[in-house]
Amino acid sequence: MRHGSTIVPAGLILVAALLGAGGSEAPPADGVSVLDERFGLPVAPIYLLLRPDVQLDLRLNQRQITGARELVAQLVERLLALKNKTGQASLSERRRIDEAMAAWLRRELSEVQEERLTQISLQWEGASALRRPSVAEYLALGEAQRLRIDHLLTVRDRRRAAGGLAPGEFDRSSREALAVLTPPQRERWEGLLGPACRFSIGRPAGAARGPASAPDLKGRPRSPGR
Repeated sequence: MRHGSTIVPAGLILVAALLGAGGSEAPPADGVSVLDERFGLPVAPIYLLLRPDVQLDLRLNQRQITGARELVAQLVERLLALKNKTGQASLSERRRIDEAMAAWLRRELSEVQEERLTQISLQWEGASALRRPSVAEYLALGEAQRLRIDHLLTVRDRRRAAGGLAPGEFDRSSREALAVLTPPQRERWEGLLGPACRFSIGRPAGAARGPASAPDLKGRPRSPGR
């Protein structure tokens, strides 16, 4: 499985996050950080680039950071214009917005950075990423496994949205979903994640470099043909 192929999962994740699907609020457009309370839930990869901890891991340069902030601001403006709108025209515009995000990531990140961002995105989502069709296919999840995982995560997310999850229950439900995997599937899952990203949840990002600190991670725009 090519990691880059999962960086923008199907399902209009960018649109869902911005428009508050699942009871979430839109992540900030000012470049400060993705809201920590979305940890463990799907989030558009472009938002992760606003987080200082992810910026450190990817060794983003200032041009890339500024570009990500500007793109998010533009996409937020386009999406707000679509709020409460339905129909084919609205759906087409939302797809164009997701495509704009994907094109920017391919253009502005090096190939190594893009693949590392996919690993970080999977780490951020945790068990929620098992719902991605590309991940489920790569892990060769059976129909019974997919249904069980979806049930566990649906109950978890519904209770979370209603404020009915006690401390620690979100993590416990996530572990139960991952426990559905067989040992070989779990090994493949761990291989998808790569080195752990040092997320700074609830605190400022530290100065230490993350695991993706090799020189070839420095931002190099791709040629148009890549």
